[in-house]
Parts: sequence; C-alpha cells; structure tokens
Amino acid sequence: MSEFSEYLRRPVRILGEDVVFIPDIVGPVPLSEQHQYVELAPATNTCPSIHIRETDIEDIRESYPNTRVFGMWHTLINSGLVSYRKALQVVTITPQDGYYIHCDLGRAEFSGDYEAGFFAADASFNLDEATELSPDVSQLVLPDTEAQLAVELLAKRKDVVRRSWSHLVSVLTLLIVVSFSIDFALQKVYSLESEKLESKTELLQAIQSGLDKLKNTRLTDVPNDAVMLERIAEVWSSNQQLTTISNQNLQQNKVMFVMPDHGVNPGQQFVWVTSTYNPKGEWAVSILGGKNE
Repeated sequence: MSEFSEYLRRPVRILGEDVVFIPDIVGPVPLSEQHQYVELAPATNTCPSIHIRETDIEDIRESYPNTRVFGMWHTLINSGLVSYRKALQVVTITPQDGYYIHCDLGRAEFSGDYEAGFFAADASFNLDEATELSPDVSQLVLPDTEAQLAVELLAKRKDVVRRSWSHLVSVLTLLIVVSFSIDFALQKVYSLESEKLESKTELLQAIQSGLDKLKNTRLTDVPNDAVMLERIAEVWSSNQQLTTISNQNLQQNKVMFVMPDHGVNPGQQFVWVTSTYNPKGEWAVSILGGKNE
C-alpha cells in the first residue's frame, strides 16, 4: 500500500496544522458530472484546470470541522512530485486499485481512477509501466488555495469585485482632488499673468497716448520725449515686471513706476532713477526726464 494513500480522507498534521487530502480531477470533468464539481485551481501552461467534488468537501468538513481540505493531485503537483516527463503515475490504494495521472509532451493531461488494474480512459495503460507516487508527509507543500464550495468561491469573487470597485472609487476621488488643485493653481497663475498684462497694457497706452498727442498737435516747438522713452525702455529691459502708476504723462519731469524687489536697488543702477523701498517688498521708482542730447 502506498504511504500517501494513508493520508487520504483523514487529518494529517503539516507544519502544526491538521489538514485533509481528498481525490480531485486534473483535466476535463465528465459533462454529466460537471454540476457536482467546483474549480480548485485554474489551468497553467503545464497543467489543465483542477476540479474537486463539492460533496467530498462537505463530508470531510462534517467529519472534521475547522480542518482545511486540499486536493490530492493539486498538492502533489504543487509539491513538485508529479513528473511531466513520465506518461503514467499512480497513487495506489491496493496493489490493483488507485488513482492515476497521465502526462504527455511535458504537460499533465488528465487524471482518473483505475480498478483491478484496468484504466477505463485508455486500455493501453499498464500498471507495469506506471511510476508509483508514495511521498512522505514531509515532502508535501500545501497549495495557496484550499478546496472551497461554490457559494464560498462566489462570495470570494464578489469580495474581490467589491474591493476593486472601492479601489477604483478611491483612485477617481484622488484624481478629482488633484484636478481641482491643478485647476485652482492654474487660475492663480492666470490671474497673476493677467495683472502683469494689464499693467504693461496701461504702460503701452500711456506711451501711445503721448505719441498720439504728437501726431494730432501742430506745435512750432514739437515736444521731444525721446530721452524719457529711452530711459523707461532701459529700466523696463532690466526688470520686465515694471508696472506704471495711473494719471501720468511723458511731459512730466519724472514718471513713477513700481517694481518687485529682486535684491537690487534700481536707484543704484541708473543715475537718473530715484527709488524708495516700501513695506510690500517693492521699489517705488521715479525716472527723471532730461533733454535729448
């Protein structure tokens, strides 16, 4: 008798835990019996899907409550004890009865049981050519998944779906928060840039107003604001965040502007500029006019 057959349908202690192994099916389940089985493990590149009978699970749980149930072939394959290079391997119950698994081309194909040395699946199978599997309990490695009823598998799938939806909702919520944050930041940037554009537009309008007056006024002595304009342009080129103060014109002896502090006193950059630092972190700048040389 195979040592492994002694472990079937009764508690076996592995790593301090009592578990029970019951026969399972590798490969296709007969169509007339499919309603009796549940999937134990999905198909892989070396093994088709594995199924187990629900009533077997229920019987073991009734006999041994709170004991986890595992499939026989599922455990042997997970433990690396089934060789895909050997065509016929068996777990014997008696010298002529037991369970078998058939492999071909480096892959498990199907499993079943045999009686009196007869294999219903293939009459060419011969016990004399079979390899007997009789591992010790210390060689067994429990699979990650135990045998479960259909209702338990359904509940598990629903839980996975629920957690997936929860994760998706969390991600969407994060995306919405990030989107609002980015939108708020862009609005702030837009507002600042709009203020800068408005200030520069006012400066341009003031300069254009002076030019328009020159075009529309017939004077014997035509005002020449070239010096003032050149000085304004020179200051503006050194700090393009220059903003004008309203109600000024180029005919004044000086024109006043405001610019942010960048660590340099504009009054020390140009001899014809006076500057005053204010508590807002800005320089109040006065550009003095002069005769065009």
